[in-house]
Amino acid sequence: MQLKEYIQHLYDYNYWANKRYLAVAEMLSAEQLFRKQGHSWDSVHAVFVHMMSSERMWPQRWRGGNGEFLDPKDFPTVASIRETWVEVEKNMRGFLAEQTEGSLLRDVTYTNPKGQTFTLPLWQMMAHVPNHNTHHRGELAAMFTLMDVPHPEEEVVQYFLIKSGQRKE
Repeated sequence: MQLKEYIQHLYDYNYWANKRYLAVAEMLSAEQLFRKQGHSWDSVHAVFVHMMSSERMWPQRWRGGNGEFLDPKDFPTVASIRETWVEVEKNMRGFLAEQTEGSLLRDVTYTNPKGQTFTLPLWQMMAHVPNHNTHHRGELAAMFTLMDVPHPEEEVVQYFLIKSGQRKE
């Protein structure tokens, strides 16, 4: 398997899992969506906006910019998050489509919001985004559990079992 194909699989899994969790969030009441639960970004709403914002920012960095965080106040509903995330996903998939095995190996330098500068191969930064979202989906799973809200399995092995036809969605 080539590196680009591997990264593509990671992103396919990432969007599959995100959409499953967004579907759960769409069933929440406003109180549940915005309830502060003490996790990294406090609420289900804030976690989703953070995930989307981060995902939007990385391609901006890879293209030489710094990117800006999205304001959660601009996304009052899950529908507004989903609508914007469609564009974020389209942008990310477009960026990935532009890559070659060679370009994925090139070093990229970026500066984080604290003013710290780092350099890594592009593929390592691209692998970070799905991993970052997996971390936050774990927090969402905990939040859903605390609210007694059923949620689907979203581990990568489940994705591959469903994709291979060994499990039903």
